[in-house]
Amino acid sequence: MQSSRSNVEREKLTIRHMIAIYCRGHNHCASGICADCGPVLRYAYERIEMCPFNGSAKPACGLCRTNCFTPEMHRVFHKIMGYAGPRMLVRHPILTMTHFWDAFRGRRATPGVS
Repeated sequence: MQSSRSNVEREKLTIRHMIAIYCRGHNHCASGICADCGPVLRYAYERIEMCPFNGSAKPACGLCRTNCFTPEMHRVFHKIMGYAGPRMLVRHPILTMTHFWDAFRGRRATPGVS
């Protein structure tokens, strides 16, 4: 079984790749993350680190009933994930499948999460 720390690091890696895909796809920069997308990444990292459910049964953020993101940032992440999500399967298939597995496992293991 993986530690909760590695789950947090994997979530950070996933969101970093998703923001980079979005950034490149919208011509913000050729590689990496631009100055406009950097604060979004830092916000995500902060929220992941401060999650009250950090542990082995942590649900995927999209399944969680605790609303850690402001409404504005929720809209930003919804747009980023809508664009980058399908592209993640091609660019980072193992990371994507692990994310799906974590979401499935979190849905089954966390009471009150729907």
